[in-house]
This record gives sequence, structure tokens and C-alpha cells, in this order.
Amino acid sequence: MDSIYPDRLIWIILIFTGMFGAVVGSFLNVCIHRLPRTYLSIVRPGSHCPQCGTFLKWYDNIPIFSWLSLGGACRYCRIRIPIRYMLVEMLTAALFIVYAYFIVIAPLPSFGELPKTSAWFALVVAWYLIGNMIAITFIDMAYRIIPDSITYTGIMLAPIVSLLCPVLHPEMHTISNPYLQGFISSILGIVIGGGSLYIVGVIGKLIFRKEAMGLGDVKMMAMVGGFLGWDDAIIIFLLACLFGTLIGIIILLITRDRYTPFGPYLAAATLTTLLFREEILEFALVVWPSYLCRWFGLGFDWKS
Repeated sequence: MDSIYPDRLIWIILIFTGMFGAVVGSFLNVCIHRLPRTYLSIVRPGSHCPQCGTFLKWYDNIPIFSWLSLGGACRYCRIRIPIRYMLVEMLTAALFIVYAYFIVIAPLPSFGELPKTSAWFALVVAWYLIGNMIAITFIDMAYRIIPDSITYTGIMLAPIVSLLCPVLHPEMHTISNPYLQGFISSILGIVIGGGSLYIVGVIGKLIFRKEAMGLGDVKMMAMVGGFLGWDDAIIIFLLACLFGTLIGIIILLITRDRYTPFGPYLAAATLTTLLFREEILEFALVVWPSYLCRWFGLGFDWKS
């Protein structure tokens, strides 16, 4: 799709977006390290080496480049700095660029008809969700928890954001006011998103006689539903189950670990649905059923 912006401006937007994403990634590293340790603040003290306690200079805090220039070790005590720090910064920068391109510069079908202002607002919300999903993914993989400070904040913000600018919520034909529509869709997303996962957890516990779904996953799903609406919450849940099944089998074969946290799959499904909602619906409701009909020789045209 052709962009409405000139080429030079596109490069400027993407470069600054990548730089901003790397800075956000650096902050996410702080959150990933400190949020599971509830006795630590994400504000104070400033960036320092956890081994020798030396506060870092500004040139040791440049995203991506500082890790490379220091060879992945503290300048003062030479303790190894996990490569995760650089990877989080690179991943955040890359995702910020990709979503900026496909939401604002060359919009995908889900965003193709949005006015400029609404598209930029949708991008800001997408960046917020990207940051949350990255933090949740790395925390859940390392500590098997999803911090309430992330999910509760998102749950409280979602209805307010949706009321002010409901660009990420689908139309509700029974409600003519778009702002009220966004607010109601957000509330329904919180209730249905979190409630559906809670019910699955209860049923799973009855069947397997053990916890099948953590409350952290439930609160995460409520937050996501609040920003994207109840219908996207259902898509995300189903897609996360698909991701979890496919990847979980691979992990089981390699590590023999029967438990994998569900948060990363919810995060991947959220970011996939946010960008490719229309394509997912097209595949699920048109392409796949038509393929099945042809496969079974039914000769039925699903589109008709």
C-alpha cells in the first residue's frame, strides 16, 4: 500500500521510532529486573551494577550500543551483563518500527480508513501494549508470574483510553455514539476477556485436579480485552491456545518440561491480532472453511 507521507519523512519517522523504541526497551529492562522483586522501585535508585553497586555513567546507558561497546560486561567489576538486555532493546525498537509502518505509514486493512490523528493515537496505544507484552513475556518466562502493577494499571487505563479515542474497538451497531461505544466495548472486553480465561481455569482445575490457569493470565487477558474489545479478546485467546499447543509440544520434546507459562503466548497472540485482525478473520471464516469444503468434496462456496 502506498504511503501518504513523502519518502524522506518516512525515513525520519522510522529512525526516530527505532531510537524511541530502544529507549523504551532500556526502561523495560529495568521493569523486568525490578518488578518481580517487590522490594525494589523502578525509579530509585538509578541504573547501577547489581554486583558492585557502581552507578552507571550516561555513556554506559546507551541502548544496544553500550552493551556492545562494553563487551557484555560491567565496566568496573567485569561481571557479565545478560544478553537479554540488548535483545529486549533491539526487539522493542524493531516492533515499534514495524507497527509504526503498518499502522501509520502504509496502513494494513485494520487501520486503512483511519484519519491521521486516530492512526497516530492507535500507534501510541499499540506501543503501550508492545511494552507491556514484552515485559510480561520476559518476567513470566523467568519467574512464572505476571506483575499486578502491569495488569491493574492497564485495566484501569483501558476504559479511559477507549472513551477518549475508540479507534481500536469495532463498531457496535446498537450504539451510535462512538465514544460511548468504545467505553462499553472496553468494559465488555475486560469482563469477557478475563472471565473467559477464569472459567477455563476453573474447568481445567476440575478436570486435571491442579491449577490450569493462573490469575495473572486472567488479569492480563482482562487488560488486553479492555484495550481491544471483547471480540478481539476471544480471537487472542484462541490464537494463544494454538501458539501454546504448537510451541509447547516443541519445548516438551526438547526439555521434557511439561509446564510452560501462558503469558508469552497471550502476548504473542495480542500483538499478532492487533496488527493482523482482518487477515486472521479472513483466514478463519473464509479461507480455511472453503479449503475444508473442497477437501471433503462438498463443493460449497463459503463466501456465498
